[in-house]
Amino acid sequence: MSQKRRLILLAALLSGLLAVSLGAAQPVSALTTITAYKAQTPVSIDGVVSQGEWSDTPLIAESTSGMNVAFKQNGTGLLFLLEWQQSSSYCYDKWCFGGIEIANSSNYGEMGSASTPTIMILLSTAFQSGYDEFISTGDTTPASVEQSGYATQSVCSLVVSNGTYTGECYRPFHLTNASANDPFTAFASGTPLEIAFAVGEFSSPGQHLATDMATYSLILSNQTYSGASSTTTTTQSSNPTTGVTTTSQPSNTNTQSGSGSDLLAGFPGLNLVTLYIFAGVALAIGILLGIGVALRARKLVVRK
Repeated sequence: MSQKRRLILLAALLSGLLAVSLGAAQPVSALTTITAYKAQTPVSIDGVVSQGEWSDTPLIAESTSGMNVAFKQNGTGLLFLLEWQQSSSYCYDKWCFGGIEIANSSNYGEMGSASTPTIMILLSTAFQSGYDEFISTGDTTPASVEQSGYATQSVCSLVVSNGTYTGECYRPFHLTNASANDPFTAFASGTPLEIAFAVGEFSSPGQHLATDMATYSLILSNQTYSGASSTTTTTQSSNPTTGVTTTSQPSNTNTQSGSGSDLLAGFPGLNLVTLYIFAGVALAIGILLGIGVALRARKLVVRK
């Protein structure tokens, strides 16, 4: 068999082996879990992070959206904190927004679909109240829940200070006049939610930084958090709205950065499967080059 034919057959064999190994790696990797621990400190929904207010749950630095987020639950509903920065590319005027998208577990449909809608909770100074909820049924402009005949379930407050947007929200587990597709009913009973984060501009549709629905899941915990570190705080004078409070003793908080899949999310289009492909191709090229060199050396030895 000629050297050229051997190399062709070997390349075909390696391609087949790579196809088999990559085929096994195709399923979506496990979602990174964010835990909403049992609240120990009260929260006033006023867009102001008071001392110790979020010290009982991890503050998570989400790398793709650039948000700092925190979640906890007080038995009656979900409390969450969203912080992001003004930027010249994705958040530069009153039309800037930040928020979350939630869906039932195993939906994986970014912006939902007609059969599996998602719920968006968005905060922006463009809204009269500073926030609103939307139903998304695919790659079209989401409709507000009011447009669909339902009621907004969340209570939020947004404050902007020195280029920092700080939003605090409370969303009850017991829903009133909510969409039948709202995932919170199952969430309250212990089923995880898919959750995504986004920062962008209403004035420039499609101009945003956002995670997909296959990156994070959110679960409730009846356990208290026992991390240790300091949380990012923002101070700004405002007129507080009606507070949502919990009663217990405070503890310390932790700044939690993303794990492997979060870090990969910081590079658009890059994921574990892509890395496997790059590694496999590099390995195949290395093997072929090594064999070619060996055969060439053998040929020279035979000539001598």
